[in-house]
Amino acid sequence: MSMVKLVNIRKSFGDLEVLKGVNLEIEAGEVVCILGASGSGKSTMLRCLNHLERISSGEIYIEGELTDKRENNKDMMRIDPHKVQQMCAELGMVFQNFNLFPHLTVLENITISPLIVKKVDKKEIEKKAFDLLEMVGLSDKAKEYPSRLSGGQQQRVAIARALAMEPKIMMFDEPTSALDPELVGEVLATMRKLAEEGMTMMVVTHEIGFAREVADRVIFMDGGVICEQGTPEEVILNPKEDRTKSFLNKIL
Repeated sequence: MSMVKLVNIRKSFGDLEVLKGVNLEIEAGEVVCILGASGSGKSTMLRCLNHLERISSGEIYIEGELTDKRENNKDMMRIDPHKVQQMCAELGMVFQNFNLFPHLTVLENITISPLIVKKVDKKEIEKKAFDLLEMVGLSDKAKEYPSRLSGGQQQRVAIARALAMEPKIMMFDEPTSALDPELVGEVLATMRKLAEEGMTMMVVTHEIGFAREVADRVIFMDGGVICEQGTPEEVILNPKEDRTKSFLNKIL
């Protein structure tokens, strides 16, 4: 059973069709890096998967459970909203721009969602938060506010915050694009550690070196469809499609 399954996903914003029939399956423990130019549909695909955007047509499955089925912007099946919320809680999301609460400390940023959404014990989640901070190399920053952290530190806090919800899948939407070049490495090191521990990951990225090193599969998207996919060696080193070759020639 796939962790994620997208069936003929389409997404339009008015007259602009951003996703034009995406089919994709992600297996447990698989690390999938998604490449493509701006506007190719990469981020929209992630946002549709965790219901930040509703699909226009298609079907979405998480761990074999149907979470959305639509056609021409209409629901084709009644799905319990509470069930969908529970399934989406299994998806951790890390955005480009951190999205930390500026008025909360690092510790409070990490613990707030488990406390409110999962109703976990405060002492229990605070202990877990300190463990996560140690994992991302920020055990001494628990009482700091986001404004006192570098961009790389803030993004690592954002990763710890997502992990505090104990997701089964971690999704990263260009997590290093807003960082100064010298800060990129520390975030990628944290992501590399997650991959080594067997976390299922979907990573939208332009970090080709990271994709070559860590990904089990690389997907290249263009014009709202998946143009090519395969191992890093197949897609990055020996691409078959002209559009993939053109994209890689511009960034390598």
